Amino acid sequence: MTSLPPAVTAVIDALSALPGIGQRSAERLTLRLLQTGDSLALTLSQALQDMTTQVHECQRCHHLCEGTLCSLCSDPGRDQHQLCVVESPLDVLALERTHSYRGGYHVLHGTLSPLRKVSPQDIRLASLLERLREGEITELILATGASTESEATALYLLQEAEGIYTGSVTRLSRGIPSGMQLDSLDVGTVTRAMTERRSW
Repeated sequence: MTSLPPAVTAVIDALSALPGIGQRSAERLTLRLLQTGDSLALTLSQALQDMTTQVHECQRCHHLCEGTLCSLCSDPGRDQHQLCVVESPLDVLALERTHSYRGGYHVLHGTLSPLRKVSPQDIRLASLLERLREGEITELILATGASTESEATALYLLQEAEGIYTGSVTRLSRGIPSGMQLDSLDVGTVTRAMTERRSW
């Protein structure tokens, strides 16, 4: 039986459900919010409400945005003939931090996984194939991770794209340790992986 008020334990439970935040960390964060007074808690509450009501997927690449298109898709300075396929918005952030890539993106929001019952219909593969059918992409960069599921997703994509896409296909260099995700790597490693990408 907890000695904290139910309203406090509700916040702790919500925070501890986030990846990487355990019960102790959630308790510390919650009590810190209480100690700072109303200002920070109310600011955080409003920011969370705004995020859940205003942020959605870009209609073109499925990155996060507030309008119809994200800032990357609507940037006329980017080379939209290059298309970098990533697993999550975190991967976009990791690649953008390198300042080594100025093309477009397509965010899958996951990988294929029969064990977790994630099928091609559960990720953004259909819209990716449609973009390839448009014929404007000349280089397809597969920037999925190094896990077995990531590799299987990339192979499935290539099989589905056969016959509708005739441009080049490249893969990030294998400087990425097996099983690691882009968002967990340092900027230097991601930069080398992008600049030294190879044909696949």
